[in-house]
Amino acid sequence: MTEQRSFPLTDRKADQIIALGAVGEIRVDSFMAQSICLSRQLPKHQYVINLCADRFQFLLGFCAALIAGQCTLMPPNRQSQTLERLRMVYPDSYSLGHSGENDYEMIPGDVLHMEPGSVDTQVPEIPANQLCAIAFTSGSTGASMPNVKYWETLREGSLSNAKLLMSDVVGRVNLLATVPPQHMWGFETSILLPLFFDAAICHLSPFYAQDIADALQSMPSPRVLISSPVHLDALLKSGVRPANIDRIFTATAPLSKQLAQALEARFEARVLDIFGCTESGILAIRDTSREELWTLAEAFELEVRKDEVVIRAQHLPEDVALPDLIELVGDGRFRWLGRHQDMINIAGKRGSLTDVNNRLKAIPGVTDGVIFMRYGSINRLAAMVVAPGLKPSDILRELKSQIEPVFLPRPLYLLDKLPRQETGKLSTKAVAELFEEIRNSRAARDTR
Repeated sequence: MTEQRSFPLTDRKADQIIALGAVGEIRVDSFMAQSICLSRQLPKHQYVINLCADRFQFLLGFCAALIAGQCTLMPPNRQSQTLERLRMVYPDSYSLGHSGENDYEMIPGDVLHMEPGSVDTQVPEIPANQLCAIAFTSGSTGASMPNVKYWETLREGSLSNAKLLMSDVVGRVNLLATVPPQHMWGFETSILLPLFFDAAICHLSPFYAQDIADALQSMPSPRVLISSPVHLDALLKSGVRPANIDRIFTATAPLSKQLAQALEARFEARVLDIFGCTESGILAIRDTSREELWTLAEAFELEVRKDEVVIRAQHLPEDVALPDLIELVGDGRFRWLGRHQDMINIAGKRGSLTDVNNRLKAIPGVTDGVIFMRYGSINRLAAMVVAPGLKPSDILRELKSQIEPVFLPRPLYLLDKLPRQETGKLSTKAVAELFEEIRNSRAARDTR
């Protein structure tokens, strides 16, 4: 009989700091005591929907569920319809960390204040093949899909991430994340990374620029900000000057060279762009302000085929196919050319939606916007833009000087805001629904 392998819940030393909680610094031994105690109090179900807004409590709930042999479900958003569908698919589940309804479990206060010595704080061993989490894709390019995560995959992926992101870091770093822990980008960096690297995660999840600045000010240095291009662009445009940031990690959307350079100039921080997906986790890194090519993590291999890119790694349960266009250049480096659905061909002119969107957002006065292919159309683009003080004609005039006329979006609607997810992403479905709602509303008004 093959011996069952297992790996420890954390590689950290007992006296190291793993989190900056609401009550101060939290040592690994205290965290272990809290996790073990909470694991004994969790409801006896197979699945837990972790909705903890406090990032340390999310980490605590996730580890307690691991110890109890439960699988954490990580929905793509917190909308009531999404959660209802999740409970229907996974009926043997309960929710943790959200107040206001009877079917939610809260983390007891006595657990959060527990110190080492009250329980055995020996680090638990987790079976390598234990199902630990099910992460769901954001649905930005279609329906949200589940991806199962086993302990060996999460552990080995985290060790790979630590080597890729922190290879030149000596001593403890302090992490602040603006992206939700339920999203794979936030999960890998703010929940898993502190289990295997000398890092302390701030319990806060700030969204607005001033809140980000205040949270950074409350943290000791060195400080690492984990975010997305949308959040970072808003922080830059706000004019707020936070405490010194040593490093910025960004993912979830392409980071333009202009934004990377502007962030480094304003905050004097090194800005690193991260490439990955829910299916595989973090794959590669790039210093966008200085280089075009991506550097692949050592744990992975890429194979470029005609219609897809295949990702392989020993810690992945199976190969992962990506709908991306990639050019391998050797020595573990590659050039990302876009996604298949990102490439457009209108009237014989080929282009990239990413490129035209970057040009739109670079127009002075445009604070947010999206250019997209109209649903059911193969040759017409439309746009929805947030640009206080500008007219549609102003924006179109600027775009006309930079892109082919066939790529000019018509119609172009001005809005107060776009329906972005917590990660800053825009789902194809949400964009299409909002566009049709506006178009129908204006058509009805014009017929009166």
